[in-house]
Amino acid sequence: MSASSVPVSEVRLAAIVESSDDAIITKDRDGVITSWNPAAERIYGYRAEEAIGRPVSILIPEHRAGEERMILERMLAGECVDHYESERVHRSGRLLRVSLSISPLTDEDGEFVGASVIARDVTASDRTPEFASRLHELTRALSTEITRDGAVSRLLEQAVGGLGADAGAVGLLDSTGKEIELVGSAGYTEAGIGAWQRFPLDAEVPMSMAIRSGEAIWTESADELSRRFSGLAGANIMFASLAVIPLAVEERPFGALALSFGAQHQFPPQERTFLVTASQQAAQTLDRARVYEVERLGRQRLSFLAGASELLAGSLDPDTTLRNLADLTTQGMADWCAVDLVEEDGGLRNVATAHIDPAKVRLANDLRSRYPVDPDAPTGVPNVVRTGQSELYSEIPDELLVEAAQDEEHLELMRELGLMSGMVVPLEARGRVFGAITFVASDPRRRFDQGDLELAEDLARRAALAIDNSMLFRREHEAAVTLQRSLLPRSLPQLAGVQFAAHYEPAAAGLEVGGDWYDVVAQGEDRATMTIGDVAGRGVQAAAVMGRMAAALRAYVLDHQPPDEALRRLNLVMREPEHPQMATVLHLQLDLSSGTATYVRAGHPPGLLRLPDGRVERLGGAGTPPLGVFDELDYRVHSISVPPGSLLLLYTDGLIERSDRDFDVELQHLCAALAEAPGDAAGCLRWLAERFSAKRIPDDVAMLAVTRS
Repeated sequence: MSASSVPVSEVRLAAIVESSDDAIITKDRDGVITSWNPAAERIYGYRAEEAIGRPVSILIPEHRAGEERMILERMLAGECVDHYESERVHRSGRLLRVSLSISPLTDEDGEFVGASVIARDVTASDRTPEFASRLHELTRALSTEITRDGAVSRLLEQAVGGLGADAGAVGLLDSTGKEIELVGSAGYTEAGIGAWQRFPLDAEVPMSMAIRSGEAIWTESADELSRRFSGLAGANIMFASLAVIPLAVEERPFGALALSFGAQHQFPPQERTFLVTASQQAAQTLDRARVYEVERLGRQRLSFLAGASELLAGSLDPDTTLRNLADLTTQGMADWCAVDLVEEDGGLRNVATAHIDPAKVRLANDLRSRYPVDPDAPTGVPNVVRTGQSELYSEIPDELLVEAAQDEEHLELMRELGLMSGMVVPLEARGRVFGAITFVASDPRRRFDQGDLELAEDLARRAALAIDNSMLFRREHEAAVTLQRSLLPRSLPQLAGVQFAAHYEPAAAGLEVGGDWYDVVAQGEDRATMTIGDVAGRGVQAAAVMGRMAAALRAYVLDHQPPDEALRRLNLVMREPEHPQMATVLHLQLDLSSGTATYVRAGHPPGLLRLPDGRVERLGGAGTPPLGVFDELDYRVHSISVPPGSLLLLYTDGLIERSDRDFDVELQHLCAALAEAPGDAAGCLRWLAERFSAKRIPDDVAMLAVTRS
């Protein structure tokens, strides 16, 4: 039969069925659905092709399973069921309250062949208690929630479940205010939502427009979506209906909730009120979570900077400090960090590279060695060093890598490292830029923002000042060591029957040198004076004082002054300046003809004498206070026998002083070590220096030894 031959009444009836707001379906006598109008799709959620051919029991909840048999019996009896209220199940599992009118269908012979069912959704009139309960549960859950993810999860749970939506998502403005980031979703496939993880605020799509306008958007068909939003033109729209409700605080939208429905869905006033109210409650919690997160990040950043400051103060070696700093940044601030310093010739030297994946450190170093940084590059480290201005790349798209790559292998290396977001900040101190730090995020979800840049700049300022201080200290340290060494004797006297040896070791590079010194002066062929001392203080000043003391004492010795008179005169010299200097000294005169030594010990550790039988004695006795403290001193002179085969050792306290040990205990250890040391003076000092270098505090050490044959 052609369309033109269909009776007008049938055409009119079909039009009524298609346009009806009520669900109109038919089923055969076995309860199998045979027709399904658009309203049925909208009310029950199933599309026609999903419903037709399936048993009508898919719509009946388990607790009403007996209803279908009762209705069938009434149909077989020729009855109609009019305005019968019952419950049915939406495709999502949500219960619907429906008013049913059911009429039997018969064939030409009057035999029962099925039934037509007209259903009106009256759920809305009964949903006030449900919506109130959901809002109460949402309010209760949000009242204790302080995290963004928790608030988003609670909102989606109540909104999606409350309306029986097939999917839902929450998008929030990022830190730039120019892009929307999806921070939570439910029901969407990875393929369907993948392209919408981040999109511009100015896009002509529903969520962007809802946030820009602050007005909710309600659409009931895919055609309406395509027609109203040009940004969706040509898109494969998988859902028939959509609701987007802005999230705002004090009329300031900062995000939106979106709900998607597979079947056409109308949004009656009750549902709209529920969604708007739920969104308002969630917005307050999200804003509170934002404030909490800002405060948490602030505390975290302060803690990070405190740890960084402690690290920066832990070493005065610039390269070591920067390597430790790069490692620290990969513990939460960045996935990859590189530090470059400017060389004297203007070139760049990479001093540190760190990555959360140790295997990629080698990859990063390989990238730098095979593709060196162009010193004239308009961006990156060279530009930051030239201008002193930081660079922030919130997002590094693949197109930028393609543009920067020198060849395919270069591009592949950069892609393998995962350059998703980056910052380059200058190392600047006292008006001079001497390097730059590069921070890179490899996680696609991580985007550096202005707050991250401020943290990086603060860290770089601290690092630059620490590095500049260490460089200044190193120069001063080297100058002090040079001065110190220049003031010590270049050679020791050679006398028959004795062997002199000396050893000086400056403090480690991270510490200032002190004023340790030694001297040996021959007085004829059978007499020599030996002196070892330690000036209080550090650096160049202590070295200068030491030089003045050593020169003065040498003059007194050459004037044939005995030990006590020589030190008395030296004390007067040290008391002369406006700010007197203190020093400890052990001054000894060795008489080879008599085999005796006469000495004065002014506040200095006792010398040690190893006798021919191996016993070790201390050059103790009542001591004299350090020089430079008092105008008048009681210089107590002591004598000791130094027989042939003896070894005499003088030293400064840096040899054995330790912060965690008693000095007397360490002195006993030195005595025991001297008993085992080699018999020659030079060999003895080398052996002691090696044995005690790992045990002492990092201080200057001076040693002076003499053996008598």
